[in-house]
Amino acid sequence: MKNTETILTRFKVKNFRSIEDSDWIEVADNSCLVGTNESGKTNLLIALWKLNPANNEPIIPLDDFPRLLFSKYEAENYEEEVFISADFLLGEQLQVELAEELECDIDQIKVVLVEREYSGEYHVSFPYTKIDQFDSKRLKSLLEGFSNNLQSQEIFNKEGHDLKSSIIDFLKIKIDQVPENFFDLDHILSLRNSVIEFVTSTFGQKKKLPEYFNTFVIAHLDKFISSFKGDSIDPSETIIDRILESIPQFVYYSDYGNLDSEIFLPRVIEDFKREDLGGTARAKARTLEVLFKYVNLSPQEIFELGNDAKVIIKTVNHNNVEISKTEQKLTDQEIKQWSDKKRKRNILLESAATQLTESFKHWWLQGDYIFQFKADGNHFRINVSDSLRPEPIELEGRSRGLQWFFSFFLVFLVETKENHSNTILLLDEPGLSLHPLAQYDLAKFFRKLSEDNQLIYTSHSPFLVDIDNLANVKAVYVNKDSGRTNITSNLRYDEKDSEKSIYPVHAALGLTVSDTLLLGCKPILVEGPSDQIYLSFIKRFLIGKGTLKYSKEFVFIPVGGVKGMSPVSKLVSSRDNELPIVLLDSDKAGKDYKKNLLNGKYKESKDKVLEVNDFLKSKDYEIEDLIPHEILIKIIDRMFRGNEYFDDVYVKNEPIVDQIQQWAKNNKIDLKLGWKVDLSKEVMNRSEKYFEDIKDETAQIWESLFKALSGE
Repeated sequence: MKNTETILTRFKVKNFRSIEDSDWIEVADNSCLVGTNESGKTNLLIALWKLNPANNEPIIPLDDFPRLLFSKYEAENYEEEVFISADFLLGEQLQVELAEELECDIDQIKVVLVEREYSGEYHVSFPYTKIDQFDSKRLKSLLEGFSNNLQSQEIFNKEGHDLKSSIIDFLKIKIDQVPENFFDLDHILSLRNSVIEFVTSTFGQKKKLPEYFNTFVIAHLDKFISSFKGDSIDPSETIIDRILESIPQFVYYSDYGNLDSEIFLPRVIEDFKREDLGGTARAKARTLEVLFKYVNLSPQEIFELGNDAKVIIKTVNHNNVEISKTEQKLTDQEIKQWSDKKRKRNILLESAATQLTESFKHWWLQGDYIFQFKADGNHFRINVSDSLRPEPIELEGRSRGLQWFFSFFLVFLVETKENHSNTILLLDEPGLSLHPLAQYDLAKFFRKLSEDNQLIYTSHSPFLVDIDNLANVKAVYVNKDSGRTNITSNLRYDEKDSEKSIYPVHAALGLTVSDTLLLGCKPILVEGPSDQIYLSFIKRFLIGKGTLKYSKEFVFIPVGGVKGMSPVSKLVSSRDNELPIVLLDSDKAGKDYKKNLLNGKYKESKDKVLEVNDFLKSKDYEIEDLIPHEILIKIIDRMFRGNEYFDDVYVKNEPIVDQIQQWAKNNKIDLKLGWKVDLSKEVMNRSEKYFEDIKDETAQIWESLFKALSGE
């Protein structure tokens, strides 16, 4: 995503249809909600859509408010109930502008909370003004920049050598005293007192130098202090308007909006005037609207085009009963003008169909289709042909998969074009009618699509679960006790009530195993999901750097711990019984199992049993130790709150997992099952940011690792 755009980071739904309180749902560029039918996936998307719909979709309390509570809707003033809350990361330029206008630190307003009531009213706030810690780079950059700028100023250069030296030495000491990773309130208060004491004791009656220190150091330190204290920030109406203009609009699509091949124009004209259409009818009307926008014609114009010159307009009601008809006799000259106009309209239709055909080729990978738009009497028709069936056939006569993709394609093309690139796509059960191979292509297409538009989609098809994107897959299920929709990022089978919902994920893993046999992929067995995510993170970095050019696709298969290695290794062995490569942690369990493998099944293939210590120093390192520890430290201190920061007790060059667990125990922090997976997901979700700081030494270790994984 472009850093100039405002990005959705998480959302929460409350008292909307089947959802009582979803809690916060983290999202990334490409997020998938898996679950069974009736689990509430659709309701989550619709609630988010109505936060800022691209097509002005209305909030309809009769449909949207929970039926169980509807008797209280008006009696208890529920129209002021917030049903959707969302956190947005503001674009970098807007962050800078707002921080300057609000006279606060930029970190305090990076994330904004936007909420919407059933009444349609918006609430915009900055609830995250309290910052627990800052990256030390911020403070070093401030002090180093101040020192460099000061030395170029006349007020500095006109002073004597001793005074200038004392200023430079003082600033150097303060720069050297900046903590390695983070700084906190105590450090800033101490630094502020030191600067004030230095200015007071050093400059005497001088005015300009103290003013320079106050403006370019003290004022910035005061912003840090305000951030640590969490001073409230109240945006003005003007700023609220700017924020609402910056947040993305949502394009929601489900197969309810699929186009029919034959469109009855009088009914369309009538429907476009109505405001009482039901959900399905409104979805179809919306797709028709984008179709007519695409061909740059109104349905009334097309209707006139397809009728005899004598009949100018005819409309019907929703029961197909004629309401009105206007007729007019034309002169020979008027008939010629009408004929010319009709010819021009036909050319426009042909041109629009040709453009659509060319655009569609870049999206749909399952065939080479040619579209035709025809107007005939009361009807507008969409015909399709391809190289296998060159004769034009009505869209409805083609596969449901093609109908879905064509309709979605139009909605996306028109609504995102109108709203530029600042659009989030919400797709409900996309491609359900597609062939499995076409669903695979659709999943690949989603990866490409999410480079420019954030994407959230629901599915219960394993073919649409992107195994390389497991960090952003959530399971949606119905809580057996409350009957309400719940959501979790825990994709393990032991998650209460969610076993059926997460089946597509486990089925997708099975399909991935099959792919290693059928499609020539390179299977790598790893202990768990966190290993899979970290290796995908490293692979993405190496591909981006251009150092990973291995011809086969690496597939990292989590086996549920070392005990799962043996059965899965049998399953993914190649047809000539070549064993897959295994990557183990270098903790006690990993080392013990490595001995078992080398003394048994892998006795003749010892080079295929790898452990983390093959690439690091000889300690009890685990997969987490392949990731720069400063990255993990930042995330741990953000994920958990203890009496002390993990950064303050961390011992360099020692295995980090044991340190985290000991720190958590000392601070009475409950590290729940799956915490290592949550940690790896955070790393993956911020990968682009972390890639910028990867050192050459780390990159070389990663290159050695993947060279070994490739069998070289």
